[in-house]
Amino acid sequence: MTTQIARMLASKAKDEGRLCYITNCIRYLESRNLSLREYWQAGAELIGGERVGADAEAVALALDMLDSIGIRASVDLGSMGVIRKLMERYRIMDYKRLARAIASKSIDDLRKVTCDSKALETFTMLMTKRGGAELIGEVAEKAGCLGEDYEYFRSLYRALEAYGCASRVFVDLSTIREMAYYNGLVFEIFTPALGLPIGGGGRYDAMMKDFGIDTKATGFALSIDLCAKALGGSDVKKNNDTLKVYYREGFREKAIGLARILRGEGKCCTLDAYRGERSGILVGERTVLIESGEEYEP
Repeated sequence: MTTQIARMLASKAKDEGRLCYITNCIRYLESRNLSLREYWQAGAELIGGERVGADAEAVALALDMLDSIGIRASVDLGSMGVIRKLMERYRIMDYKRLARAIASKSIDDLRKVTCDSKALETFTMLMTKRGGAELIGEVAEKAGCLGEDYEYFRSLYRALEAYGCASRVFVDLSTIREMAYYNGLVFEIFTPALGLPIGGGGRYDAMMKDFGIDTKATGFALSIDLCAKALGGSDVKKNNDTLKVYYREGFREKAIGLARILRGEGKCCTLDAYRGERSGILVGERTVLIESGEEYEP
């Protein structure tokens, strides 16, 4: 559905917004593959917004959705940006073979892609270790690059801590999504009840540019069939009144805390960096209603 949504936004010249959907999908599978060819999917897309804040919101929203129907899940984070930079660092050209080796955690397949001892050491660490933002730091130190990515993951974890879900989110750089349009953070969602991901997503800014829109974009999808298999589903409250929460620089985590309170009360709210909007709730030294300047208390 992500490609169709990007095409729709391009046709309307719309470069920001939040969208959600529930639909049935068809996928091509080899005859021996036991997965469903037709399946139901629920997803959300966040177009525009600040990179760290939007990525953290997507991960947290996916976990919140599953929590609301009684499914306790965890998330594995990967990064297509990190993989591409390491390929450039070690002059590896065959992305498809490398991706297959990483996804299957096969050292033998990795040796068919590169003979460089430093590359083998770095990718072996990437394939065999799982942890938090510090893992990116370890890979960065060994590879002699990725400093910017390390800072990104540290900021991402601070935001996830503010959402209260950091303890359920792990860095596993062998996480690679099969869709080619992902170009930044990617993630997969797991539950102990099943041995395969029940959902996943990531950042796809590059695809938006392919459709002529220079904007950021991230999102995720959950398999309704697998959720039903894991638990059986439940009724979800519906609330169409959306509060818009904005934050000044340096106050993202404070704003996330406010958003968690509002959502915990059953209110819908969006979260984004402040860019001069004239209505909504603004979080800074004080939390105020933008229209009136009055103090806001949830």
